[in-house]
Amino acid sequence: SAERNTPQAFSHFTYVHSGEKYMIVDIQGVDDVYTDPQVHSADGRAFGMGNLGQEGINKFFKTHRCNNICTGLGLLNRDRKQHDTAGTRYVPRNKKEESDDEW
Repeated sequence: SAERNTPQAFSHFTYVHSGEKYMIVDIQGVDDVYTDPQVHSADGRAFGMGNLGQEGINKFFKTHRCNNICTGLGLLNRDRKQHDTAGTRYVPRNKKEESDDEW
């Protein structure tokens, strides 16, 4: 079966565009209709027992392999270069970049 790229890219996107505060993970569904999300927050507060906090966020990036959707969204890999889809990690943005984005 073909791997669905949208959920992984969406999780990566939510972390970057929340200012590294939140990540939506564990979305389930059929095709590109998703339900049942879980939120990891950097401070580990709220969002129920499934919120694994920073540990959950780190676990995602340990296994995340960027895909064509990540590339299309301009999400960066550890070396702050466009993803080559060979396995990547997220590097936090600098303070100037954080102030340029709105969630």
